[in-house]
Amino acid sequence: MSANSIVPQTMLAWPLYGAGMEKLGKDNQPVVLPVPENGDDELLVRIDAIGLCFSDVKLIRAGEEPPRVISPNLATEPVIPGHEAVMTVVKVGKKLQDQFRPGQRYIIQADIYVHGQGFAYGYAINGGMAQYSVIDQRVLNGDEGCYLLPLDEQTPAAVAALMEPWTCVMASYMIKPRTAPQPGGDVLVVCGDQGDYVPGELLTAAKPGSVTLLHPSPATLHNFEAAFGGNTVNVITAMADVKFDDIFLCNTNRAVTETGARLGKRHAVISLIGNFPDEEWRFDVGSIHYEGWFYQGATGNDLSAAYNRNVRSTYRSGGTCWLPGGAGAMGQMHTQLAVESPQGPSRILVTDMDNARIENVRRQLQDKIAARKIEFVTMNPAQFASPEEFEQAVRAFAPEGFDDIIMLVPVVPVLNQAARFLKPDGMMNIFAGIPAGKESSLNVRMIAAAGVRYIGSSGSTTAHLRHTLQMAESGQLRPVSALAAIGGMRELKNGLQALIDARFPGKTVIFPSCEDMPLVAVQQLESLAPEIAATLDGQGQYTLATEAVLLRRYGK
Repeated sequence: MSANSIVPQTMLAWPLYGAGMEKLGKDNQPVVLPVPENGDDELLVRIDAIGLCFSDVKLIRAGEEPPRVISPNLATEPVIPGHEAVMTVVKVGKKLQDQFRPGQRYIIQADIYVHGQGFAYGYAINGGMAQYSVIDQRVLNGDEGCYLLPLDEQTPAAVAALMEPWTCVMASYMIKPRTAPQPGGDVLVVCGDQGDYVPGELLTAAKPGSVTLLHPSPATLHNFEAAFGGNTVNVITAMADVKFDDIFLCNTNRAVTETGARLGKRHAVISLIGNFPDEEWRFDVGSIHYEGWFYQGATGNDLSAAYNRNVRSTYRSGGTCWLPGGAGAMGQMHTQLAVESPQGPSRILVTDMDNARIENVRRQLQDKIAARKIEFVTMNPAQFASPEEFEQAVRAFAPEGFDDIIMLVPVVPVLNQAARFLKPDGMMNIFAGIPAGKESSLNVRMIAAAGVRYIGSSGSTTAHLRHTLQMAESGQLRPVSALAAIGGMRELKNGLQALIDARFPGKTVIFPSCEDMPLVAVQQLESLAPEIAATLDGQGQYTLATEAVLLRRYGK
């Protein structure tokens, strides 16, 4: 499968022609398309491997609905999905001869932006569910520069296809919540009936562009006008659908709090100031993940006091951690990080609805669990007689609550249940993609007075991907542990269905050039070729030699 091979005139691809799995390809088969021609400032690449992601399933089910899709009508302007792509350059445009050459291998950072506009690979740009793909200037010269990252020759394509999902996991622990109000930003202060409020040092130093006050007392209005001047401060009598960078809800009642908390811009910080009851109110948790919202709080009347408490995004070292869904395809990556991190938790609870996946995680991590002397407990909620008995078992494991909860199940009732187990200054990482706008019940007193925090992130940056790649190539990260199944091009849709059905305890990777390779669990690779057994490493893991055998047998 040399990069200097003659490029064929046609290729197999899985275009998406509308919403629904039946609209992927034609008659449950890939489509034969002309191999695209690259322009003078473009590359033609061969797709060596493509990882299957649940985001692909969401895209296929939704069709044109996701904002990343720019086709107005997929029936007439289809897009080829697939963003976890590994590629080799096969043709270089005339204007790029001094930058690229045939044979270079890359992975791609799929979150591509040009002048602030998103052109995600596999959503707006034809992606990796094809044997060949054109890489244009949006990828090569976007807002972050080139979105292609060179790949070491010793990294198998199937392992390289895991870098993007691993990066999303790694990036979720690199979130940097704001520790001060947005400089020059738009501020909303909603005043309840319990006193007067002052902006405090941090808000004053931020010099907001606008400050909107709802129901301020005379003293509060005086304090803000003295700090910012009358031209900056605006008093309103009712909330409107206007968005803000920083929102302060000061001793407000439930209805006002829930309404005001919905008015955040992207990366908004919402602060609960004062004395709130020990009650669960409704908050948009989907926007924590997709919009980067951050809820915080403080008692007293100084708005700046809400900042800088519990703004970490990593595990509490030596703490107690719960990973709901921690044995799933992405969950096991989080569990591996928690176990392998020298600064990670010392007590870990993994809950999952699939015993086979639970056993797979235990088997993969047992040596490191023993080496770090971690108290590692697994539970299957389905095996308890009632939800109450399951909660009792969780409480018995962590009677004082959890320092960290990594939410890997995109189900609001599960999040509601888990949030009740956070201890003071506990943190929940909402990794699972609950849609923006979806609300959950969170305890307002725990946010305002006890320092409980919720964080989340969607996707990653090129810097994050480069960091993950460096860790993998230096041996600090073992991404291969997440590889659960491989298959050929004609098995791609079956691979997506297996993902939906949670058939494999990890990630599935497809080789587009291996058109007729069966879809096989990694543990059963020897069924494809008897010589594979001798290529596995000491832990029975897939290697570059394993891949070479498969490509010789099935590649075209």
